[in-house]
This record gives sequence, structure tokens and C-alpha cells, in this order.
Amino acid sequence: MAGGWQRLRFGKPFTATLAGATRLPLLRAGIHQGLFEALRTPQSAGALAERLGLAADLVEAWTRACAAQGLLRRRREGYTIAPFVRWLLDAPEAAALHATLDQAALAYRPRLDALPELMKGAERPAYAAADEALRVAAASRMIERPALRALGRVPGVRSARRVLDVGCGHGTYLAGFLTRYRDAHGLGVELDPEVAEEARRNLRDAEVWRRAEVRTGDFASLDLPRGHFDLALLNNSLHYFPPTDHPALFQRIRDHLGPGGVLAVQTPVVADGPVARAVGALANVAVFDLYLRSHRDLHGLPEPGRVTEALAEAGFARCGETPILPGGTARYVWGRTAS
Repeated sequence: MAGGWQRLRFGKPFTATLAGATRLPLLRAGIHQGLFEALRTPQSAGALAERLGLAADLVEAWTRACAAQGLLRRRREGYTIAPFVRWLLDAPEAAALHATLDQAALAYRPRLDALPELMKGAERPAYAAADEALRVAAASRMIERPALRALGRVPGVRSARRVLDVGCGHGTYLAGFLTRYRDAHGLGVELDPEVAEEARRNLRDAEVWRRAEVRTGDFASLDLPRGHFDLALLNNSLHYFPPTDHPALFQRIRDHLGPGGVLAVQTPVVADGPVARAVGALANVAVFDLYLRSHRDLHGLPEPGRVTEALAEAGFARCGETPILPGGTARYVWGRTAS
């Protein structure tokens, strides 16, 4: 009898676990093969396979599986996409959502599959895949708009006119800032020459290139004007540095800030709480933290309090935090120099 009650109690979450493991490949197939896009108009599985030139039996089985998972709806005219899939296709951050799905399948899954061996002491791999870095950069754009809104709430940011973006990546944050603040000028620093060139293209596309420059090189050794900038950005890159290096990194950035200058460090945070749990952000960030720690040359997500301590050690006179997402799983930890 007890076994029967346990099956009733735990059978549904067990099935949900299995469904979650299979939903990801179903979604990726539907996006990358154009199946979902074609099913904006209801049609049969056979017509869909013929239209896209795909194997009819696999397409038919895929449509049944997607319908069972709630990804497709069956109408008299055939299958069509469910509201969740329509959102994946049409959301302003659709490209970031698709990159996140790819990252989960191509990077998270194989790394987490290796956890049993890693936990027993197997050598952790290095993080070095260029295509993975591109996916991470694309996925990070999912919170770019709320991050830029939150940045405006950091004290001293709205009045900043000279901006330094350390590790600017593809330049999208710098372009977004300069688009919002039309009298600001920005300098991005990027180590990878190809990524730096992409940043220049993005700044041109955003029509802010006359007020922006991207320099290629290592920030630790690059010759930059001291005491020149009002704002420095360090976006989603703190996990590349050992925590013991944070004070030195922050101090070097502080040396390039003028009086009252601000360093805004954007980072995900494993922040437990009812809001973070309710929206699913806690689960996503906690898995990301585990993924980072599964590499020998990456570090776990920082604790905001430790970041604040490092900022104070680096000489920032005033420090604080500004949430980006509800529940605080993404936030700015910032420091401001004395006026």
C-alpha cells in the first residue's frame, strides 16, 4: 500500500523529470529544422515533412511527441504551435533564448553528465571552445534590456559621460548604453581580436560609432588614461578571475576612474528566495554555478558580500547592490570612488 501511495505522490515529478530531459532535443529540432516556423499554419505531419523535405516517419513521431509535451496543439486542420513555442519564436530576445537552449544541450549536458567522475577527482576540463563563447555571449543578451534599465539606478551612472567597458565582448552593452545616453562616449577593451572587430561592427550598426572606440588587448597591461572615466563596466566576467585576484582587478579599474567614478560589476548570483524560486531563476543560476565549477580555469559565481569587500579593499569609498531581475539572481555590485 505504501508503495502505491509513493507512486501516486512521486510518479508525476518523476515523469516531469523524464519529460524535461526529452523536451530540449524536441525544441531544438523544431527550431533548427524550421518545423515550428512552418507550423504557424496548421498542417498535417505528412504535409509538414513533404514541405521541408524531411523523413516522414520521424516528423510524424516528432509531432506526436511535441503534442504530448504541450509544445504543439492538434487542430482539425493538423498540428500548430502552442503559445509557449510562439513566444520562443517571437520574443524580442528570441535569439538569446535559442542560444540558451543550444548551450544547455551542447555544453551543460555533456559537462554535467561527467559529474560523477569529476566528483571522484577526475581532471576538470579547460573552458576554451570558441563556439561556446559565442553561445554564451548570445544567451547573455536575454537580460540586456533589464540590465541597462537597472544600470540607470546605480548612483552616479546617469551623469557618467566617459565610459570604460572592460572585456566588452561583442559591444552590445556599450552600444546599448551609448544609445540611451546620447552625450556619453565609450571605450571598450577586448582581448580577442575577432570579438573586438565584431564589437566595432555592432557599434556601427547601433550608429554610436562616432562616440565609441574598441581597443584590442589585455586590460591588465593596456595603456589607458588614468583618472579619466566616470563609469567602468564589468559585465558577466567575474567568474573568469580567481576571487583572490578581485581586489587587484578592481584597484586597476579604480585607477582609471575620476572622482566620484563608478565601477558596476554585473554578475549572476545564487540567491535563494521565494521570488527566485517562483520564476525559476534560482534553478537556472544554480546549475550555471555548478557548470562553471566543473572547469579548471573557471570559478563559481561570486557572493555579493565578498565582491563588496573586494571593492572596499580596492579603495572604493561607497559600495552597494542593485538588482537586475526579480529575486536578485542577476545584479550589479557597485563601488564609487570618493568625490
